[in-house]
Amino acid sequence: MTEENKPDQLEQNVTIEEVGPARKKVCIEIPESRITDKLSENFNDLQAEAVLPGFRRGRAPQRLIEKRFGGDVRKEVKTQLMSESFQQVVEDNNLRVLGDPDIKDIDTIELPESGSLSFEVEVEVAPEFDLPDLTDIAVTKTVVPVSDDQIDIEIERFCEMQGQMKPTDDKITEQDYLTTRLTIKSADGETVIEKDENIYVPGESRKFKGVVNGIIVENLGKELMGKTTGDAVTVTATGPKNHENEALREAELTLDIAIDRVDRMESATVEDLLPMFGFESEDALREQIKDNLTQRAEADAESDMHGQVIDQLLEKIAFDLPEGLTGRQAERVLQRRQLDLMYRGTSHQEIEEQLAELREDSKAEAQKEMKSFFILDKASEQLEIEVGEAEINGRIAQMAMQQGRRPEKLRQEMAKSGRLEQLYVQLRDHNTIAKILESAKVTEVEGEAPKPKTTKKKKTKKKTAKKAAAKSDDKPEAKKKTTKKKTTKKKTTKKKSS
Repeated sequence: MTEENKPDQLEQNVTIEEVGPARKKVCIEIPESRITDKLSENFNDLQAEAVLPGFRRGRAPQRLIEKRFGGDVRKEVKTQLMSESFQQVVEDNNLRVLGDPDIKDIDTIELPESGSLSFEVEVEVAPEFDLPDLTDIAVTKTVVPVSDDQIDIEIERFCEMQGQMKPTDDKITEQDYLTTRLTIKSADGETVIEKDENIYVPGESRKFKGVVNGIIVENLGKELMGKTTGDAVTVTATGPKNHENEALREAELTLDIAIDRVDRMESATVEDLLPMFGFESEDALREQIKDNLTQRAEADAESDMHGQVIDQLLEKIAFDLPEGLTGRQAERVLQRRQLDLMYRGTSHQEIEEQLAELREDSKAEAQKEMKSFFILDKASEQLEIEVGEAEINGRIAQMAMQQGRRPEKLRQEMAKSGRLEQLYVQLRDHNTIAKILESAKVTEVEGEAPKPKTTKKKKTKKKTAKKAAAKSDDKPEAKKKTTKKKTTKKKTTKKKSS
């Protein structure tokens, strides 16, 4: 297509054509008259400020100014003209540009002595598509009851979180934490990385599979258990194909792990927890934990419904992504998943494990998430969704509470790393899907409470939670409840849109 000049437009000739999925080539021709005007404007500005020997400021002749500074001015004018022209094309044609424009032969383009200046730019743009009827969505909501077993495990988790790490000379067992000197070598024996590394020892519940520097290591726990401080272990692994360090991607690696220190968690007890969280009795603590788990189950059900909405929209909307976009977004996928896990209160070790797994397939996941991003971005505009500063601060406060950190400190770190922008997008997407669900057909079913993962009991300085309850006259041991799985549908509701 050809752009027609309007009174408020820059004087230039423009053609735009498709050169790939969501990629356009923009050809711009800037006429000689505009080049001359821009040169004159720059030389006049320079003349007013230039100081040359024998002349007062602003009094040097233009011919001397041009001789002395002509080359630099022409380079600056070329940059100004190309930048202004491209921006005008973007605004006039409502191009939603992604990433930096690719200016062809930029190093060889020179401002002509006479005639017009022509150049080409290829740019990735947001894909174009039409949204389907957003009220034609049907989802299933799984309601999961909270069991006493879950409460017991959650108390145990809190005891571990509030416990203390203490060094030990005992042989390494599962769930120990190691301070090591890590050396990663390539297949030819060249050292790729040498650094201090903290390593968690995975046990049977994790099939002994662990993570070292973002690399999944099979049977890591088996290799480490039984060793002690001063020992060294050598394991092999294949680097994730989407690891942040290019040298590790899909590489056959040897990991030399020199164990400098072994720390073991000495868990707190229920008696320790009560004053920490402001409770007078274990019953009050259990009741609060039950409320927390109920809210978490509701959040999980909501997250599952959100996923169903995304899947249905992806099925109904087909478009191609720019070829170079998916790879660049792989790291953002990791950031968004990390934010989501932090909000859910997932432990640091579990976050590292899930991110390591995601690195193996982050490009495929990135493609799905980028399509979701464009769909929800367009839906948020149609539904007029907004995210306020108070909402952002509230989410940061929740994540900080889950991690036992100060909200302002976490916000500073997120702003510095670019995760604050990701949080905004995450909240916008959440609010967009929530709005869609207001008019969705929701079918509720009752699910089975998940079997909690048991953890290895660690030595504690006092009685464990169950022993404390059993030995106390006024704290009888809670009766266990069993929950039968129900898969029949309970009710169907049609929510009205607001």
